[in-house]
Amino acid sequence: MIDIKEIFNDTDIAKCVSLWLPDSGDSADLVGAVEYAAEMNVSMLSVKPTDVGVIWPWVEKLKLKTVARFDAVCGDAISGLVVDIKSVFKQGADGAQIIVKLNEIDRFVNSIESVRDDLFFNKTLSLGLDVFEIWPLDWDLVFDSLKKIHASSLLLILTHDDMEKSDFTGRIYGALMAWNANSDMELHVMFGESWSRAEQVYRLVKALRPELLNKLKFFISY
Repeated sequence: MIDIKEIFNDTDIAKCVSLWLPDSGDSADLVGAVEYAAEMNVSMLSVKPTDVGVIWPWVEKLKLKTVARFDAVCGDAISGLVVDIKSVFKQGADGAQIIVKLNEIDRFVNSIESVRDDLFFNKTLSLGLDVFEIWPLDWDLVFDSLKKIHASSLLLILTHDDMEKSDFTGRIYGALMAWNANSDMELHVMFGESWSRAEQVYRLVKALRPELLNKLKFFISY
């Protein structure tokens, strides 16, 4: 587990940190993660849907925000996703992260668009994508999709890290250059264990989109 105190000596970066809780955590591990999050003053927890109810008594007491993460479904299966999202909201989740394959983004948007506003009333909707699936010419599609579903945030997920061989910073650069400066949307990035990427993203945002600094979240695996 990453020690946030040791890694982020820069308090400006540290205040962006959120935790991504594992899919396989037991109740004791989940409660420990919530307590750690409160101790480190992180801003948000991402958890699988079935864990929302487990951690709710501690989250409510500590006033932490929680989002439940889902893999997107499309077409006829959207009704099941809607039911599951309603369920986590009733259990206390503040929002949902819906992770979509880039080649499924149109189908997902068409499926969820008509129910979006009622379903996410007073809740946040984060659209998650694998950052390495997105090429420069894809950003218009991504941001058009985000606009159609009134997304609260774009979540870019670093599924693997080849370090200097990867074009991670180039992908983030492309996102920032395509970003609408007047948008209220937040930028969330999930690093897994690649915490060194936080400084790169923070510097890029500061240089290119400083208005996003207060809307930036770094999700790190717990």
